[in-house]
Amino acid sequence: MRFAAMLLIPALFLGILELALRVAGFGYSTNFWVPSTIDGEEYLVPNTQFTYRFFPPALARAPLPMRMLAEKPEGTYRIFLFGESAAYGDPDPAYGMGRQLEILLRERFPGTEFEVICTAMTAINSHAILPLARESAKLDGDLWIIYMGNNEMVGAYGAGTVFSSKAPPLGVVRGILFLKSTRIGQLMDTLLSGGSNDSMDRDDWDGINMFTRTSLRYNDPSRLTAYKNFRGNLEDILKIGKKADVPVLLSTVASNLKDCAPFISLNDKSLGTSRLSQWEQFYALGRQSESAQAYGEALSYYSQAAEIDPNYAELQYRMGQSFLAMGNAESALEAFESARDHDGLAVRADTRINLIIQNAAKNAEGKVSLLDSAKELSAESSGIIPGKEHFYEHVHLTLNGNYALARAMAERITGMLPSVILDTDSGDWVSLETCNRELAATLWDQHRLWNNMLKRGSVPPHTAQSNHRANLEYLTQQAQKVIAQITNKTPQEDRALYLEAITKYPNDNLIHARFGQYLEAMGSRNEAIAQFQKVCELLPDVEWPHFYLAELFFRAGRKDEARQSLSRALEIRPDFAQALNKLSEI
Repeated sequence: MRFAAMLLIPALFLGILELALRVAGFGYSTNFWVPSTIDGEEYLVPNTQFTYRFFPPALARAPLPMRMLAEKPEGTYRIFLFGESAAYGDPDPAYGMGRQLEILLRERFPGTEFEVICTAMTAINSHAILPLARESAKLDGDLWIIYMGNNEMVGAYGAGTVFSSKAPPLGVVRGILFLKSTRIGQLMDTLLSGGSNDSMDRDDWDGINMFTRTSLRYNDPSRLTAYKNFRGNLEDILKIGKKADVPVLLSTVASNLKDCAPFISLNDKSLGTSRLSQWEQFYALGRQSESAQAYGEALSYYSQAAEIDPNYAELQYRMGQSFLAMGNAESALEAFESARDHDGLAVRADTRINLIIQNAAKNAEGKVSLLDSAKELSAESSGIIPGKEHFYEHVHLTLNGNYALARAMAERITGMLPSVILDTDSGDWVSLETCNRELAATLWDQHRLWNNMLKRGSVPPHTAQSNHRANLEYLTQQAQKVIAQITNKTPQEDRALYLEAITKYPNDNLIHARFGQYLEAMGSRNEAIAQFQKVCELLPDVEWPHFYLAELFFRAGRKDEARQSLSRALEIRPDFAQALNKLSEI
């Protein structure tokens, strides 16, 4: 009886406390999907508080605004895409790989409604993707695509993160996340987080520059723990897919090797003063020779430096550039990969991550197919080394890069489709130009994307890269190329492209939202308001569209309507800081 009392009384107390907190409305749901009734039909929409378990709430990243019928309609082939910002489509998810893939499959196999559900988000990693997979296993998916690995070191519980404790063992991470799934755990987190990471302000978000505070060597013990955690999470995701009997397309993760110099380079800590001085001398002589385009001589000096300390990332990058200039692409690729692996700012999936992915696919018991995305993009790139042809910067894909990767995925998916779909094969994939047209990637949007990336590349940590100036010049050239295509007819043509896309996909909230942004930029504010009102109709239980609509109303001087839109946004999410601030401003 005493033993039972020791267990049951605390359990009863905790149960009552948990129930009381839920009834009082404290805390947040940790589900990714929440129900929403739209025009009398039952949908699921993303929960924008899903990432609160992984980030300080002020810095939490939001999922892609979308809706999905709770019950999959007949004739629909549902694909779930898991990943991080690259899979999400950063800098603009309207043109991401999932969106391109959807167009490719729809046009190749008419009669089937392909539905690519992108659950990817900026800054998350496998710790967040695992619970996403658990939820998705219950949602009648026909295929999963996994493209993850860039954020294992800098995402939550990674070795170089700023969001949480650094690389605890996997069991500890899962224990913490379980506690945070309860309202009691969320209360404890709130009480204990004063003055720690959870006190970070929204203005503290600084992209990948936040992680320069923690430089990581390739063999850092916490980094090795993070690899082990990634392996465990990936293996469990594949087990969930097997149990749900869902085929999985598992992809390695490609990154910019040729045109992304390391962000942080670190010398071996064990080098003595004399050896470091020798290394610096050889390295300096190599740089002088490289500047004089004497690449053979430069490689001779760099090789001597590498005998002393081979793991200085910038040294390997410069060796790669010299090999490439001499036409030795194989040695250049090896050096560029080493430069990426030893970059002290670990924001690109490295060799170990991709090996874990390859081995997981090889050892998986379910229906798992491996796609080597790095190799696919290499085949598409000049000099067989991925670079600016497909990437804006370190990992985020251009329109061309998203299309190339989506097409590689589509090729592999074709071999996984049922015969009833294959019988409708029209025979070929549509072009990048057709995909861009269907997604309304207008000249205005293309210039906006290059211009946004130019701004991103003009701030740290990009400014610390040795090829920073060359990268800015390239981004500027690409923006100017788009400008050169603009004529007096372009505004009408861009508008027509949007209207054509909306006619074909009237319920595509992203096309309506981008059209609204375009109309606002063109000075047609009332038309922009109409487009965002349509987005709010399509997503009545997602807060962000109501906030954007409020902004437009406010700029138009329609303050009462702005208040109403903000009130609706705050009904959905009472802690929505931007909406609260805007309401105070009004």
